[in-house]
Amino acid sequence: MDSLTTWRSEILVSRTETIEASVYAASTDRQLVDLALTGDEPAYECIFERHKRHVAIVAGRYFRCPHEIEEVVQASFVKAYFELKSFRGLHDYSLPSWLGRITATTCLNILRSGRHKQESRYFDLSDPAVEALATDLVEKSAEELTSQRDLLEKLLASLGAEDRVLLQMLYAEEMTIAEIAEVFGWSRAKVKVRAFGARHALRRILKRFL
Repeated sequence: MDSLTTWRSEILVSRTETIEASVYAASTDRQLVDLALTGDEPAYECIFERHKRHVAIVAGRYFRCPHEIEEVVQASFVKAYFELKSFRGLHDYSLPSWLGRITATTCLNILRSGRHKQESRYFDLSDPAVEALATDLVEKSAEELTSQRDLLEKLLASLGAEDRVLLQMLYAEEMTIAEIAEVFGWSRAKVKVRAFGARHALRRILKRFL
């Protein structure tokens, strides 16, 4: 094969790959899932590239160190790949929401296993989550709630792993009682009781500082 033929072949391959990449990029999440279920690996790679930042953000709410977040991201996408058939699409969960739930479950399992040092764990609450949690604990103004962010996160760190994750899911991830029950493998009643107990413990400690 002469150099001109080789060059033409490379151009053709490059154009084909570009066209395929653009097709995947234009596909909906549902279409990518359907393709991935047929064994189309590039389709799943596109899912990974499209949603890895979202998964990393969720993981970053539970762990501080970059290598821990990366571990969660990889583990979450591996788990998602093998559970892809259970994704129910637009009429149930969106793909980002579904991946977020898998990521939260992965974080919970890591925390339960005790594989990570306590000091590496933390909970990064968004402003709405801080406001919602603090409002449930004590009546405070928006300014006071913002100033108590660090205190609330330190108080959360004093709880057991399951209670911390439960409140994180409830306030930061905005998951429903039913969704949390499914993740933990608990009844809805148990989720409500544990959430009440966790809030009560935080309220009792928080009032010492107010």
